[in-house]
Amino acid sequence: MPALDDYIDDLFDTYFYHVTTPQKWEEIRKEGLRSGQDGTIQVITTDNPAIIDAVARTHMGMTEYVVIRFCPCDLGLYPVKLEPPGDSSPESHMTMVRISVIDPLVLELITKRLVGAME
Repeated sequence: MPALDDYIDDLFDTYFYHVTTPQKWEEIRKEGLRSGQDGTIQVITTDNPAIIDAVARTHMGMTEYVVIRFCPCDLGLYPVKLEPPGDSSPESHMTMVRISVIDPLVLELITKRLVGAME
């Protein structure tokens, strides 16, 4: 069984990713990432470019997007250790965080990308 210290280290190395438009990013970096009417923010649990690209294209209809990341522990959210999903579909990497706003100070811009333009 892994030591508790290893488990805690893994939690603080866990990131969630959020996909948005470059225009919306300008608003988010000033005001924070706000939830929708249902009180949740959609996130992706992997930084795999192909999966993020598929989510942006097929689920959000974007042609250009920005990827933001944050550590849920910075928000007082301590997820169960995230095991890789059983399948590699983009949907298996999508989840929601129930929070009204994420402060821009804990958000980090990862990349700006055109759909299909892999690095």
